[in-house]
Amino acid sequence: MKQFTVTQAEAGQRLDKFLGKYLNKAPKSFLYKMMRKKNITLNGKKAAGSEKLVSGDEIKLFFSDETIEKFSELQLPKAQGKLSVIYEDEHILLVNKPEGILSQKAEADDISMVEEAQRYLLNNGAVTEESLRTFRPSVVNRLDRNTSGILAVGKDLAGAQELSRLFKERSLHKYYYCLVKGQVKEKARIKGYLCLLYTSDAADDRISVD
Repeated sequence: MKQFTVTQAEAGQRLDKFLGKYLNKAPKSFLYKMMRKKNITLNGKKAAGSEKLVSGDEIKLFFSDETIEKFSELQLPKAQGKLSVIYEDEHILLVNKPEGILSQKAEADDISMVEEAQRYLLNNGAVTEESLRTFRPSVVNRLDRNTSGILAVGKDLAGAQELSRLFKERSLHKYYYCLVKGQVKEKARIKGYLCLLYTSDAADDRISVD
């Protein structure tokens, strides 16, 4: 039997999502069947899977150690361990992304800022290997590989949700600096939008500012 007490970092997500992260090799049908048969309980009661977890909730898996091992696989973040932290509190992390690294990995073997942030939090004790099974801190905004700048990381679910809300509502303002060719004689601020100019030849696509 395995018992969990939901932490603040894990609170706010649905029970079935939590179970799917911990038992990440188990079919969803198996998880729902185990809940129906009360082999998985929430606070000692039968659960449907749609319940929103709160801090302090108790989840019990009435499985053998062999079954848990069969359906649970922990993948630790692979990273270089280099992270420039600008700001950190209980819920969020602001970091400086250098050029040449992805914000989020595109391929399974990529190392991105997500893995760098997870490794940093793992090294300083903000998260544990066990907690990474059910919630993985991640960046909530993106920058292109060759663009440097600030990335925001949700250390827990509440922090990630609040950051996502602020970006969605545009309560946070983003500013970009770029290199220009030629001589700039006067100080100026150029406001515009980036757009793609599509041509018949994809190789001739360009980025322009309107």
